[in-house]
Amino acid sequence: MGYQATSGDEQPDNIGAVVTYRDQWRRDMSMYMLSIAIKIRDPKTDCPIAEGISLLTSVTRKTPEGMIRETLTNIFGSGPND
Repeated sequence: MGYQATSGDEQPDNIGAVVTYRDQWRRDMSMYMLSIAIKIRDPKTDCPIAEGISLLTSVTRKTPEGMIRETLTNIFGSGPND
């Protein structure tokens, strides 16, 4: 989406936000992602800035990438490069 990001346990000093997620998977003929919850927090206060959730049953399932993009689009819109 055009945002710069890093991952890992160490946080740089100039960090703008902390992003965490929780995913749930199920099996129905094949494994699929049932839900993804993404939280964005202020790195100094740990207070939530934004949160998005995508929940789809096996009938309406999308790829994990599609569910993540849907959730991030609900949080950010199309991204900083609109």
